[in-house]
Amino acid sequence: MTTPQSTHLRGIAFMLGAVAAFSLMDVCLKLLSPHYPAMQVAALRGLTSVPLVLLWIAFSGGFRQILTRRWRLHLLRGLLAVLMLSSFSFALRDLPLAEAYSLFFVAPLMVTALAVPLLGERVGWRRWIAIGVGLGGVLI
Repeated sequence: MTTPQSTHLRGIAFMLGAVAAFSLMDVCLKLLSPHYPAMQVAALRGLTSVPLVLLWIAFSGGFRQILTRRWRLHLLRGLLAVLMLSSFSFALRDLPLAEAYSLFFVAPLMVTALAVPLLGERVGWRRWIAIGVGLGGVLI
């Protein structure tokens, strides 16, 4: 029988493992980026995940579940993801890893702040405080 505490601890362990794996992968990207073009490094990163994604799809409901009616939006999302990954690989070439990560982690704050003028969303005062604290932590 699993307790809520053991479930939380297991979730924390998985999160720490995932962050460690992504950090290691980004270190490899930083080491490769001076020697290869950013698109090639991004393609290498993406292609290494394809077998894992295909395995996940096969065991979680089959390939039929990935068919969609909005394939154009999925294609646009994929193209934007490739653009983001190649831009990140390009940035790793010149920026220290810590600075690149701080810019990467600011993205959710910027998305939340820009949701107000661009999408007409309402952001409560608690979230504005969180955005201010987050941006202050990056600027300091």
